Amino acid sequence: MEKKKYEIFCEVLRRLKREGILDRILLVGSWCTLLYQDYFKDKGVLPTLRTRDMEFLFPIPLRLDKKTDLYELLKDLGFLLDFKGERGVIVFQHPELILEFLAPARGRDSDEPVVIDQLGVNAQPLRFMDALAKDPIQMTFEGVTITLPHPINFALHKLLIAGRRKNREKAEKDRTQAVALLRALDDSGEAAAVRAALAGMPATWRKTIRKELLGRDEEHIWEHISA
Repeated sequence: MEKKKYEIFCEVLRRLKREGILDRILLVGSWCTLLYQDYFKDKGVLPTLRTRDMEFLFPIPLRLDKKTDLYELLKDLGFLLDFKGERGVIVFQHPELILEFLAPARGRDSDEPVVIDQLGVNAQPLRFMDALAKDPIQMTFEGVTITLPHPINFALHKLLIAGRRKNREKAEKDRTQAVALLRALDDSGEAAAVRAALAGMPATWRKTIRKELLGRDEEHIWEHISA
């Protein structure tokens, strides 16, 4: 990992913590695998597939003690405010990182950006975010406590969204991360917890997950977590 990318990642976390924001949101996306390395310690080898995207999931409603202009908070690090897509989703662009903001989609046709007035950003609504945010964990990284998805939910979520990706490279990264996490969970004795999480999902979700695993010739993983 490039040193500068890592340093900016850490500084963004520190500033969000200082303003009381980090305690109310979830770090999601491939940067989570950096923290999962410590979660599993020596009980699994995870690919650290981190892209430029640093993604945060905002719960709806987001409850903060004060308003903070997120762009003003971070612009001196070199971030530029930009818009993604045709609907006004806000992202912060940096040569090393792209800061993106996500929120759970609500309603059958809800694809309008979610306005987060307290932070001055518009978040992108996405499906399956509630499943990703269920039973989150907290880990300490570089002296900062971060809330992130439980690795079980992270892995299953990756399999749910992989087939919806338009970008094949990103879809394959999703599958790779999911399989590595499921193996690490098995090695750490959490297979029963994976089975319980899978059993609690709708049948259509389980069918999608099964299809993704069998498509990668991972029948043994499916048999283990669905038994």
